Amino acid sequence: MTDTSIYHNTERAEGMLRELLYIHTLLRRDLARVNKLAEEVRSGHPVQHIVDTVRDLETNSPLWRLRDGCWRYCRFVHGHHTLEDAALFPMARRADPSLHSVIDKLEEDHLVVHHITERIAELAATVAEQDSFERRADLTEALNDLEHHLLTHLTFEEASLGPLLSSWDSWPRG
Repeated sequence: MTDTSIYHNTERAEGMLRELLYIHTLLRRDLARVNKLAEEVRSGHPVQHIVDTVRDLETNSPLWRLRDGCWRYCRFVHGHHTLEDAALFPMARRADPSLHSVIDKLEEDHLVVHHITERIAELAATVAEQDSFERRADLTEALNDLEHHLLTHLTFEEASLGPLLSSWDSWPRG
């Protein structure tokens, strides 16, 4: 596997990789806030604090401004992955057929992350309506699952597609 640490310095990132790394940096930053929220849920912070934190994440992060007020972090992740599935991955498959199995794994990762984000949205609504230790534990587990799966996915994607994207100055045609 490629060492992705060289890609995290956007000064050294080339071509379309810079765009991918920018979005991944925002996702990682907000994921750190999600991780902190999971700890607060686990430690028993009041439900209103949790709801306020989620609302702040939904409305005040650069990701939300970038997406013109998109109403959920999880929706942004899903939209990003949908774009990759529909646009980036088909182009990468055509440009480098040796990446087929890598892209298959990335698409599978997208489904796993999507299911986790759907679970988080459902659990967050449930906790807000009926607070209990069990509901908090379920929400904490889902938030931790998101952190683990999404960070692993981002690192794998950068390592696997970084060399190809570094060679693209713009989206390839046809």
